[in-house]
Amino acid sequence: MTEQAKTDTAQTQLVVIEPSAAVTLFTEGDGIDAMLADIRKQAASLVPDVTTTKGRKEIASVAYAVAKTKTYLDGLGKDLTAKYKEIPARIDANRKLIRDTLDALKDEVRAPLTQFEAAEAARVATLQARLTRLNELGASASVEIAAANLQAMLQEVEQTALDDSWQELLPQATVAKELATKRLGETLDEAEQAELEELRKKQAEQDRIDRERLIAEQAAEQARLQEENRQRLEREAAQHREQEAQRQAQVAREREEQARRDAETAELARRQAEANAKRQAEEAAARATEIERQRIEQEQRQNAAENARRVADREHCGRIHSSILMDLMGLGIEEDKAINLIKLIASHKIANLAINY
Repeated sequence: MTEQAKTDTAQTQLVVIEPSAAVTLFTEGDGIDAMLADIRKQAASLVPDVTTTKGRKEIASVAYAVAKTKTYLDGLGKDLTAKYKEIPARIDANRKLIRDTLDALKDEVRAPLTQFEAAEAARVATLQARLTRLNELGASASVEIAAANLQAMLQEVEQTALDDSWQELLPQATVAKELATKRLGETLDEAEQAELEELRKKQAEQDRIDRERLIAEQAAEQARLQEENRQRLEREAAQHREQEAQRQAQVAREREEQARRDAETAELARRQAEANAKRQAEEAAARATEIERQRIEQEQRQNAAENARRVADREHCGRIHSSILMDLMGLGIEEDKAINLIKLIASHKIANLAINY
């Protein structure tokens, strides 16, 4: 702060704090009450006359000094806040440097062990995969697999050498190979027998098909001869039918005239019958309309009675529910809980408890 600034501060503010004292003042709070009391004492020491220009200026001057003191003290606190906000950031940066450096050092020191563990894990995984393959070959033996595939699987097992490359898994590999060889060998025998049986069945089926084809061919030839004979008989019958048709055509022409006369008579009878039927239909429709009207009126009366009954039932149940609600509220039960209880009882949600309507 410049010399001129110090002079102005001394003239316009009511307190001056040393930087060393400011830290204790704002962090510990020591001396704040005494400082504020001193400021109040200085501000209250003025007894001006508000009726004079000089007195009013003195009041404004003291109020301004109090405002400047507030700005001065708040600025000191703000400067301290900004200063101490930098400390956590520096601490975190140094913590990160320490963590990163020591993590890198830990990885550097442990690198040989890590490399050894990775190589050991890869070695064990390779051996375990070979052992798993042996076990899978033995476990997957099934007569559902073709004999050729079973033979290939058995060959793979038999060609698996039991040597020092198995290292500590050599005993397990020996047992797994023996079991796989036994299972695949037995399954292969069964599969080969099944395939031979399948071939025998296929041959028997082919022989049956050949016999049936021969029988079918013979039957077809017989059917062809029968069809030729049938067609010859049909041609002879057609000639006979044609002659008979010509004779009947003449009879038909003679009857046609009689049919025409009979048709005229029948048409008169039909028209009379239609008139009678129309009249009877109109009468039946009128009767049906009346019956439907009476049915609708009866149904409307029944619906009205049923609606009235339902309304009466609801009103009756409502009166009973209202009575129960008042009794429950009289026992000290809250209204919403009492209403919920009545709903549960009415819906038969509570066993052995019902409302007598």
